[in-house]
Amino acid sequence: MEVNVLALLVGIPLAAVVIITFLKKRKVSLMMSKKKQYLMDLADSWQDSAVVQFNPTTLITEDVYQDLIDRLRKRVINNNVKDPEQSQYGMPVNFVETVSKHLADFYELDDLHSVLKQFRHFKTQIGDVNLHFIHMAGGDKNSTPILLLHGWPSTIWEFNKSIPLLLKQGYTVVAPSLPGFGFTDPPIVSGVSPCVCACIFHKLMLRLGYNKYVIHGGDWGAIIGAVITHIYPEHVIGLHNTMNHIHMGWRQILQLAVGMFAPKLVYTTPQEEAFFYPLSGMEERMYKKFAFFHIQTVIPDTLGYGIVDSPVGLISWIGSSLVLNSAPNNKAAEWRRGLLNIGIDNVCATVLIYWAMRNSQAAMRLHHEFYWNDREYLENFTIPKVPVAISNFPNGMIHLTKFTSWRTFNNIKQFTYHDHGGHFAHLDNTEGVVRDLVSFIEMLAMQS
Repeated sequence: MEVNVLALLVGIPLAAVVIITFLKKRKVSLMMSKKKQYLMDLADSWQDSAVVQFNPTTLITEDVYQDLIDRLRKRVINNNVKDPEQSQYGMPVNFVETVSKHLADFYELDDLHSVLKQFRHFKTQIGDVNLHFIHMAGGDKNSTPILLLHGWPSTIWEFNKSIPLLLKQGYTVVAPSLPGFGFTDPPIVSGVSPCVCACIFHKLMLRLGYNKYVIHGGDWGAIIGAVITHIYPEHVIGLHNTMNHIHMGWRQILQLAVGMFAPKLVYTTPQEEAFFYPLSGMEERMYKKFAFFHIQTVIPDTLGYGIVDSPVGLISWIGSSLVLNSAPNNKAAEWRRGLLNIGIDNVCATVLIYWAMRNSQAAMRLHHEFYWNDREYLENFTIPKVPVAISNFPNGMIHLTKFTSWRTFNNIKQFTYHDHGGHFAHLDNTEGVVRDLVSFIEMLAMQS
């Protein structure tokens, strides 16, 4: 009798756990299947549209630039602080003053125009989005097409040095501006989330005649590229990202726990161990780095109204994000080194593009669309077969070890660490990220 009671006491809760786990997995599986089918049906419903040439420099005119300069020279920045370098409240006053003065007094509009004119720009309507993209054909008509995807608060400007390097090696490059970013118009409807962006960009590649292609992405581009790979794996030759797909699953929790006592058992490089320990340091970095994420997920328009109307606001919010993610340990106190790493002209060019297009508010909404439309889907998908490569940079935003990355990417072929560079690696370690991408493509070609 006592044995039967004990068996019931143990067996009933165990059975309940098994049943609940099964039902939860079943629910997730049905949700994933339904979401994927919805996205594919949505993409199939979009009608073909013409691809037309486009000149973005006609939108960034002398009058637009002069208006920006005039506003910067009349700027009012709160200097009522004892220490202009104080950073516990955010970016120091000196950072905003330095970039504002450079943009108003030293930056040349012709420099922006000359870089943009190197590339062939186009526009095409896909669904509810009037999409801008760069399309540069490689020297060989059979060259591997590469879809380059940027993130926030970046624009296609991030690839201004990488595209020539890829073209020099014979690759074809397609680099679209995300909906509401850069020269792509803001969506005319709500719900244009990262998953919808994935369908838009796949549709673009098919429209250009590329049935199979390599994807490279950073920030939102890394997430969107992973979604394309999940929905359309038969079209993706390989996926190369500079940001890992973060998910705090049991693998990472186990690795953190074991690493506290025996780091050499779970961390293969000093870079891995240094990022995660001490845990208090990791928590602080993540908490500060993702402060913007909460605001843009919940109330992007509240902040957006002020930023779209103020060049100082753009510099403070968008410029600081570029610089912090290139600074050592992503600390505001290290803003000078971050600015040196990423280049003050790159910050100015990005700010000027957002100012001319007046779409910084629309770009910020992508975080909101992600959270309320895609979050559950993105937390649960896996990519079992498509080859994946991940490049890691010390000042990047998100780091996962190769072990924990297997939760999402089951076929990792290349996993590299760099001794310098940040979240926007194309700007502060151009040669390193291009070298990784090219070596990955060459490896895939040899294995095919």
